[in-house]
Amino acid sequence: MEKEQTKKMKKWELYFYIIIGIILVIEIFIIFRRQGWLPLWIDKLPSPLIAQMEPAVREKRANFKIINAHEHIQSLDNIPLILKYMEDCQIEKMLLLGTSNYTFYLDLKYGFTGIDENNEEIIKISKEYPDKFIALCTIDPFDKNKLEKLKKYIAAGAKGLTLWNGHGFFHDHFLDLPLDDPGMMEIYQYCEDEEIPILYHINSSRPYFKQFEKILKTFPNLIIHAPHFVLTSRNLDFLVRLLDDYPNLYTDVSFGHPDFQVAGFERISNNSENFRKFMQKYRDRITFGTDMVITDHQSKSRTYLDNITLSYFDMLEKEEFTLPSELFTKMSKKSRSKVDPNKVYKGLHLDDETLRMIYHDNAERIFWQ
Repeated sequence: MEKEQTKKMKKWELYFYIIIGIILVIEIFIIFRRQGWLPLWIDKLPSPLIAQMEPAVREKRANFKIINAHEHIQSLDNIPLILKYMEDCQIEKMLLLGTSNYTFYLDLKYGFTGIDENNEEIIKISKEYPDKFIALCTIDPFDKNKLEKLKKYIAAGAKGLTLWNGHGFFHDHFLDLPLDDPGMMEIYQYCEDEEIPILYHINSSRPYFKQFEKILKTFPNLIIHAPHFVLTSRNLDFLVRLLDDYPNLYTDVSFGHPDFQVAGFERISNNSENFRKFMQKYRDRITFGTDMVITDHQSKSRTYLDNITLSYFDMLEKEEFTLPSELFTKMSKKSRSKVDPNKVYKGLHLDDETLRMIYHDNAERIFWQ
């Protein structure tokens, strides 16, 4: 009897350890996937939403020749996946922005490093795929040779400049330098003289925004593109004032990280009629962009890229829309707890002429011509 009980106990112990082992393997697998160390074939599959798209919608978007005028790419290795994503979403061309390692890894230890390497990478991409990509290099405001470097990158094929010193996070942690520093004023003067557009990440709620307005006034012929609704989608009246005061100022519809995108879509949904009027009035000053920051990480799968882009299309084109569940899984836990994943959002339902200008004409005029 005791022997049978002992056998049963050992048998259950074996089952217990097997179950624990399976759980550990699953946990390790999940951790590796989250870290991007274990890509699978499913990461290269298109979103199911692509197959569900109506032929009339595909035909309409094809006519727009859509340009994604705000994206970050880590390396040439990302291009095969990106080309498939662009085909899925009917993106004709893409604007690549010079980017630091912090943006790719979201870890402070990297700082504002790796920009020279990324500049060279995106210029290389633009040369290998001239019909698909152009590059906007970036510079370090503290670099004493920044003007010479900019000239070098422009000569190498860059079509514009990306600046980060107006971005609140970067200003606080890496680039605490006045926007109107004499060394930067030389950069703006060169770009104005040479008709080089600047995509300027700028936080309109910061005190140094007055310095940004000084730049806009001092260089009225310099094209400055400040993305994310100039980070002032909470205050349309202020954004209207900026666009009215500075004819050389442009913006885009991107919000960036899913936390910011969902919050931005909430604001648009809650104020859809005023946003629609705004987009129609300033349709020659707004471009389309996604700002997904495409890297080798597993989370930046083809399905993810498709779904994020399609959600922007829905926001601009539809009267009502819902967001793909995958977007919510990529949000931070804190932000995710505040939103309803089943919410029906109000879209802008823009007319075709407005869509054409936002999707293609403005970016083509600013960056490609």
